[in-house]
Amino acid sequence: METTERNSTNLAWVLAMLIGIGVSGGLYWSNNRTLTHQYEQAEQRADSLLSVKFQLEGDNRDLKRQLETAGDEKEYLGNHINDLHEQVSQRDRSLINLRRSITGQTRTIRTLNQTLSQLNITRDSLENQMVAMHDKINWQTQANALLTTQNRELEQQQKGLDTRILTMVPRSAITGDAFRVEISKANKKVTVKAKKAATLTVSLKVPAILKLEGMQEVYLSLTDEQQKPMMPPPHNATITLPDVDEVIPVHATQAVNFARNPQRISFTLTPEANVKPGMYRAAIFTKDAYLGSVEFRLRDSFWFF
Repeated sequence: METTERNSTNLAWVLAMLIGIGVSGGLYWSNNRTLTHQYEQAEQRADSLLSVKFQLEGDNRDLKRQLETAGDEKEYLGNHINDLHEQVSQRDRSLINLRRSITGQTRTIRTLNQTLSQLNITRDSLENQMVAMHDKINWQTQANALLTTQNRELEQQQKGLDTRILTMVPRSAITGDAFRVEISKANKKVTVKAKKAATLTVSLKVPAILKLEGMQEVYLSLTDEQQKPMMPPPHNATITLPDVDEVIPVHATQAVNFARNPQRISFTLTPEANVKPGMYRAAIFTKDAYLGSVEFRLRDSFWFF
């Protein structure tokens, strides 16, 4: 009896153990299947995440390249924008210069139009003056022709008169004419005061009727009323006249070619000392001829003039 109860107890324990093992195995198998499924799902998720990771890494690399490209493009665009700003600035400066140039050209055109108007007025005035000048030239041409004819007639009359004078008057009595005496101050102004006399000029016209020929020396002699030299002469000369030989003081000498007659002879000299007031005589000679003389007066002046 005790053996049967012990066996029953053992069997119950064995059954209980088997049941526990079965339950445990079932639970393990069930858990294992669940874990396997979860593991498979985790692996699939890991694979999916790894794929996403790789994709994200690829996208990240693409994004980095895009960022680098965008940076380069940004720098390029920045430089391009700066170039555009510079071009805009240059264009603005060019526009300003162009506006200034247009303004200047407008002013120039306005000035040219005004000048053109003035030139048109001047042209019209000149045309009127030219017409008047042509009329005057025609009148002067006619007058010159008339004067030329009258001059020829006067020359013929002069020749006839010279011939008559030669037959009526001795040649020695014929002298130069149109004498002129000019006395100038140091400032070139004319004066008659002895104290102010700085330059003395004596001139005369030698008529063709004297018939002087060749190159000859002509002398200027200055004397006072007592026939004394007006100032110390550089030298004296002996003049051979038809009736007498005369020694004269020579204050100036000039070589004259008498191949050209008539002609005007002029002497200019500067007194080395102050000239005294008084009446003086300027006489012109050649070696063998008296060409004429003229008298002139230098007056005194007050001490403060």
